[in-house]
Amino acid sequence: MIVRALPGALEAGGLTRTYVQVSADRRDRSARSGRPLVVVFHGTGQTGRSVRRFSGRSFDTFAAGTDAVVVYPDGYRRDWNGARDIGTPARRRGIDDVGFFTDLVEAMATTHATVQERVYVIGFSLGGQMVMRLLHEVPKRLAGAAIISSTLPAAYWSQTPPSADTAVPVLLFHGTADPLAPYDGGVVSVRGLFPRGLHRSAEETAAYYAARNGITAPPVTEPLHHADGSEVTTVTTTTYGGDSTTPVTLFTVHGGGHQIPNPAHTPMPWFWGRSCPDLVCADLIGRHLLPATR
Repeated sequence: MIVRALPGALEAGGLTRTYVQVSADRRDRSARSGRPLVVVFHGTGQTGRSVRRFSGRSFDTFAAGTDAVVVYPDGYRRDWNGARDIGTPARRRGIDDVGFFTDLVEAMATTHATVQERVYVIGFSLGGQMVMRLLHEVPKRLAGAAIISSTLPAAYWSQTPPSADTAVPVLLFHGTADPLAPYDGGVVSVRGLFPRGLHRSAEETAAYYAARNGITAPPVTEPLHHADGSEVTTVTTTTYGGDSTTPVTLFTVHGGGHQIPNPAHTPMPWFWGRSCPDLVCADLIGRHLLPATR
């Protein structure tokens, strides 16, 4: 299946906001109603185009293997006004990125027949902070969320008490050797530079979203298994509410760095840390969040 990547733009919050849109080049237009929408938020210093390359275009598989529309939006000056209360460009200017997201969802519904009930968000690093803000402010607009290499800011933790009436299934992916966002919590930084404040651990972040989803049972931790049943020894899963419709699962990549594991591209492992050849984030997100479209 051939996919097409096209630039796009819309007016939101008094600014022209841009994005890259990927969809399958299908001749049968009649099958396009009720399409899922997948929005992928980039990390610090990236753009929609660069995170698409950074991920080895692995999220494009949602467009190629299903009839989803995949959108890679661009942050203001490569920044998002997400969950962190830090004076970055988007935060200082008060950029309404939540409004941008909702406008983008409505634009895709109009132009590509996507539906509100099938909107999924994925965020890498700083983009994960944007996903966290969406989970807290517009959870009813989300069918599912994935957070990669990003943990909950300590200050945001105390400001947002659990609310089980807005439960959303959440997947989290984090490497134990992440050099930028420590797995065990602490100050997020670019190897000691540009500190972004104190953050909770990956395990605490997962537990927090489980509590928000009203899950009270203890989690189950086990090795990751591929769809064929084979075991992935370098990855363990910690799942809260496995029998519920809104579970929370943390994928712990042992020895993994600040990466989006994919089969095609592992950028600068000397800087970002190691990837995991046995883990493809996009495949697991498709398996756990979008089962009806796979």
